[in-house]
Amino acid sequence: MTTIDAHSKAPDETSRLPLVALAVVVVVWGAGPVIAKLITVNPVIGAMFRFGISVPLLFALVAFRKRRVSLDTFKRAALPGLAFGVNLIFVFATVQEATIAVLSVTVAIQPALLLLVAGPMFGERPTLKHVGWTMLGIIGASGVILGAGSELRTSILGLVLAFLAMVMFTVYFVLTRVARSSFDVDPFEWMAAINVWSFIAAIPPALVLVEPADFGELDRTDLFWLGVLAYLTGVFGHVLMSWVHGFVEAARSSLYLLAMNITAVGLAWPVHDEPITLAQVGGGLVVLWAVGAVIRLPPRR
Repeated sequence: MTTIDAHSKAPDETSRLPLVALAVVVVVWGAGPVIAKLITVNPVIGAMFRFGISVPLLFALVAFRKRRVSLDTFKRAALPGLAFGVNLIFVFATVQEATIAVLSVTVAIQPALLLLVAGPMFGERPTLKHVGWTMLGIIGASGVILGAGSELRTSILGLVLAFLAMVMFTVYFVLTRVARSSFDVDPFEWMAAINVWSFIAAIPPALVLVEPADFGELDRTDLFWLGVLAYLTGVFGHVLMSWVHGFVEAARSSLYLLAMNITAVGLAWPVHDEPITLAQVGGGLVVLWAVGAVIRLPPRR
């Protein structure tokens, strides 16, 4: 299987291009929960339609590039694709039960979780400085989130859903990194296969949990925001991130993604009237400081 054209230039983990791409992903993915909260339809229906409208575009892009999704890619994408599909169902459900900051609380735990698994799985050996900056970044992200104070609204169900969303996204994130580091795969082909499996993951819950009348609640506004979510954070953001996985260590890229909390909380203020406090501003500065410090640290194998 051939790699993407960018591989011909062979950027390494310390080059600027993957980091610039990662910064774009931070902004795009940070907008994801804000967009998802604008969608009011049943979470299972929302997830199914989001993947359903992504699949045709991704396969069209693969065909336009005169490629095809191999059976081997489909097999390798099965587990991460199913995990990603379940993750999005939990994300839709969480933002209907809680503020966006609550969802970000659990996302902020992911870098610490990846530090535990990155070494055994990928041969990545973060330095003590890397671990220290990661912990500081998590503290800063917690400040961004918990600084909302009384605006940090949720239910017990919301907390459980947010935790499950984080776990399933971590599974997807790790398995995608495994695939990108173990065999050559085009990001467009990979995400096309991922979205097929994610769509499949949403079908059983739709058959069991959704009443036929619920589909009638899907209006034009929901369809518009589902399209934005599918093509902006989905096709564009995840294809770009799957390319980044080939050049940036999982534990490092996960820390950079903490900056998504800044984007999410910043956009939630004007869009959902979830105001920003001084504590959140301070926490955001700490996150950026920690991310900047880790970017300057060379990776160790």
